[in-house]
Amino acid sequence: MKTSDTISATFFKKPNKYTIDIKSKYNPQYHAGGTNGLLDGIFGTTNWCKGDWQGYHSQDFEAVVDLQEIKSISEIHSNYLQDQRSWILMPTKVEYYTSVDNVNITSLGISSNDVNPKQEENSIKDFRCISTPINARYVKIKAYNFGKLPEWHTGFGGDAFIFIDEITIK
Repeated sequence: MKTSDTISATFFKKPNKYTIDIKSKYNPQYHAGGTNGLLDGIFGTTNWCKGDWQGYHSQDFEAVVDLQEIKSISEIHSNYLQDQRSWILMPTKVEYYTSVDNVNITSLGISSNDVNPKQEENSIKDFRCISTPINARYVKIKAYNFGKLPEWHTGFGGDAFIFIDEITIK
């Protein structure tokens, strides 16, 4: 009797029932599995070609996560990728907001970029906001695009991408 090769796969259970309303429009080539790809618990690696990252070209990233109920939160994390040779640069800063009703919004904090845009190695940065616990149902995240590529870049004058994957809220 002839045997066949074994194929294996790893499955991940989504870590929560959160939903996300993305206000920006991701590039269809870089969708990370769609809207909920940012909340699926699967973290992208520096090899962005595998498809785990959402890419936003020529625009800021903005989204609101609905936790489905009011929770005490003290940490918000969002991961970004830089591969400057591919026009993917870190956001200049990321702002975090919370709300109980998605109407009255409170600023929780700002995380600034400290990665050199000239860095040639691909890198991932966890932009985070840590605060005293606050009750919220909604978390808003706004990441600011680097903008036009500078004179030293081979794509001088072109528009940078923001690549984001995985938002975690604790």
